[in-house]
Amino acid sequence: MSISEPTTTSVSISDYAASVEIPELLAPVGNFETFMAALDAGADAVYLGLKKFSARARAENFTLADLELITTFAHQRQVKVYVTLNTLIRHDELAEIYKTLSALVRIKVDAVIVQDLGLVNILRRDFTTLPIHLSTQLAIHNPAGANALATQGCERVVLGRELTLDEINLVAQKSSIELELFVYGALCVSVAGLCQFSSFFGGQSANRGRCSQPCRRPYSYQGKEGHFFSPADFSAIEFLPELVKAGISSCKIEGRMKGSQYVYVVISVFRRALDEIKKNGDLTPRSIKRYKDKLKEAYARPTTSANLSGRYPETIIEPKRAATIGVVVGKVRRANQEGGRREQWRVLLRSTKQLAAGDRLKVICQGKDGRDNSFTLKEGDFKVEKKRAGKGSGNIVSLVLPFTCRVDDLLVKVGSRDSYGRRGGMRIRKDIEDAVGLTEKSTSASPAVPYRPAQWLSQVTGDTALESEKIEQKPSWLIKLADMNAARPFLKRRGFKVALELNGQVGAMIAGRERDLFRRFPKLEWSLPPLHYPGRDVLMAEAVKRLTGVGFNRFHLNGIDQIELFQSSGGANSEFNLATGPFLHATNQAAVSFYVEKGFSSVHLSPEIDESTINSLKALPDTNLSLLVFGFLPLLLTRVPLPLDRRDRTFISSRREEIAAYKRDGLTALISETPFSLLKYITRLRNRDISCKIIDLTWVPASFDQRRFHNLHRFRLEDLNVSLYNFSKEWR
Repeated sequence: MSISEPTTTSVSISDYAASVEIPELLAPVGNFETFMAALDAGADAVYLGLKKFSARARAENFTLADLELITTFAHQRQVKVYVTLNTLIRHDELAEIYKTLSALVRIKVDAVIVQDLGLVNILRRDFTTLPIHLSTQLAIHNPAGANALATQGCERVVLGRELTLDEINLVAQKSSIELELFVYGALCVSVAGLCQFSSFFGGQSANRGRCSQPCRRPYSYQGKEGHFFSPADFSAIEFLPELVKAGISSCKIEGRMKGSQYVYVVISVFRRALDEIKKNGDLTPRSIKRYKDKLKEAYARPTTSANLSGRYPETIIEPKRAATIGVVVGKVRRANQEGGRREQWRVLLRSTKQLAAGDRLKVICQGKDGRDNSFTLKEGDFKVEKKRAGKGSGNIVSLVLPFTCRVDDLLVKVGSRDSYGRRGGMRIRKDIEDAVGLTEKSTSASPAVPYRPAQWLSQVTGDTALESEKIEQKPSWLIKLADMNAARPFLKRRGFKVALELNGQVGAMIAGRERDLFRRFPKLEWSLPPLHYPGRDVLMAEAVKRLTGVGFNRFHLNGIDQIELFQSSGGANSEFNLATGPFLHATNQAAVSFYVEKGFSSVHLSPEIDESTINSLKALPDTNLSLLVFGFLPLLLTRVPLPLDRRDRTFISSRREEIAAYKRDGLTALISETPFSLLKYITRLRNRDISCKIIDLTWVPASFDQRRFHNLHRFRLEDLNVSLYNFSKEWR
C-alpha cells in the first residue's frame, strides 16, 4: 500500500499494542479541496473556520451553508467537524455570535474551538449542547490551567507548542480534561495568545485572526540583516509514540491556509504512523526516516521538534532563511536572457523530479530564501531536453523563468496542483451535494437563542441590577513595576497604588522578609507573571502562600491557572482582592461577567481594544474596570532562544521601529521602545466605570527615567514619541 493511500487499522496486534488508545487525527481545512483531501487521507476529524471569528481570517473559510453541507457529508463518513471561533470578540459582536452559535447547534457540529473566555461563558450558559474545546490561543501550559477550564464545562484544551515532552506528560497525568496537541505545521515564535506584534505595529491583530506575520520579516541587528524571529516548522513525528503513550486525545495538524497537497501528504503520513503505533506499539527508525522523507513533499520549511526533547535546537531560528524551502528540483547550469517585451530567462538544469503545469516554483539565489522569486509553471514553459539513463542520474530540463536567474541558483518546488486542485472547489462542492442529497439552505430562519444584553450586566449569582449597587470611589492611579528598588519611591508617595511583579528576582529578594515588607507596605499589590510552566508553577504557589500568610491580599492574575491559588473549597475566597492583568483578555461584557463570577473585583480591559469598545464595557456590581494609560508593551513572549548578544538587545525594522529583547525567568520578551500612552486622551473617554488608570512599567527599558512619574500631578513626558495603539482606529 502506498504511504499516501488511506489505511485501516490492522486486526493483528500484540497485547501491548491493543492497550494503546490511538488519538484522533485532526486535519486543517480551509476550502473544499482541502476538506476532501483530508477525508481521503484518513483524518478522523477536521477543523475549519467561518467567514468571521476565525484565527485564520485570511483563509478562504466557509459560509454556514457550506458548513451544513460539509458536516452532513463528514458525519456520513464518521468524521467529526470542529468549528473555530478562536478569536477575541468585540462587545458589539455578541449579538452576531449568538446567531452563529444558534446555527451551529442546528447543524450539529461536534465542537467549537474558542479563545475568548466570554465566549466560554456564553456557551456554558446558553448553548450547553455545544462541546467546548479551548484554543492554543489561551496558552494553557500546566495542569492548573487545564483543570480550571474543565470546571467550566470545557471538554478539551489545546496545549501550547512550547511544552517539553515531560511537561506534556505531567499535564496529562494531573488534568481531568482531554488534551489536544499540534504535531505538525508552522510555529509561532510567540506563546500563542500573548502576541501583540502585528496589532501594535500594523493594526492587524493576531487575536482577531489577522496576523500580518511581522516575525517573518527581516530586521537589522548589530549591523546585519536577518530573520531573527522566524522559526522553522514543527514536526513531532519522531516523538509520536511517546505522545500516544502520554494519553493525548487528538493529534492536530496546523495549516488552514495550506493547499490540498500539503493536507493530503501530511495527513497520510500521520495516519500511517498512528496505525503503525496501533499495530506495533512503536515506530522503527526506518519508519521514522521514511515518514520524514515523505513529509518533504508537503513543501514546508525545514522542520524542528521544537522543545519536545527539553531543549530547543539551535537551528530553530535560522536568520538567513524565513520562507518555505520545499523540494530542490536542481541547480541551474546555464541561464540566458530571452528577448521580448517582458524580461524572461531560459535556464537549463539536471533534475530527477517530475514537473507539471501548475507547480509552484521559486529560485533561491545565494544568500536569499526565494521569498520574492516565486512563480507558477505554465504549460509550454518547460521541456525535457535530454533523457538520461540510470537510476538517480536525472534528465536535462529547460524552463522559462519570469525574472533574473544565475548559474548555481537553486530551483525549488514549493507546491503543486494535485487532483483536488484540478477538480476545483466548485466541482467538489457539487459532488458532495449530490452525495448527501442536500441543496443550499438559509440558516437564518433556524430557531435562535436570543441575545439578552442585560444578562451580562448583573452578577451571575443573582439578578442584581447594574444600577442598584456599584463601588463608588474616585478614579485611582496604579503603577506596575518589576523591580523592588524602582518600586520604593512610589511606595513612599501618596496618590499611587503600587503593584510589583512577583518575578524570580523579586521573589528571591523578598524571601524571608515578607512579614517585614507587609508591616511597612500593607497595601502593596502583587502581579503574577502570565506563564508558569510545570516546576516553576510550584515555586510561584509557594511564593504566593508566603505572601498571603503574612497578610497581603491584593493580587493581579495573568493566567486562568492562577485562580486556584486563591480559592477555598467553596469557591473564590472573599479574603482576597483580585484583579485581572493584561494577559487575561477582557474585550466584551460576557468576559467581564466571567471574571466577576470567578471572584475578581477589578477587570483590566485589554490594551488592544479601541475607543468604541472601551466605552461599551460596564462595571458589574461590586467590581470596577481598569484601563492601561501608559506602558511599554510586550509585543510577544517566547521560550525560543533568540540569537542575542548580551550587550546589544535592540532590533530595528525596515520602518525604523525599534524593538528590544529582555530575558526574564526563562522567557524572552520583545518590547516596543515606543511606549503606548493615552494620557492626553483620558478626558475624552466617556466610560465613567473606569475607576483605575494604570501606568505599566513592568517591561520598561533600562534607558527610561522612571522619575518622569514621581510627581502624580505633572508627568514629564513632553519629549516622548508615543503610540495610541488601536485607540483611535477600529480594532481589527
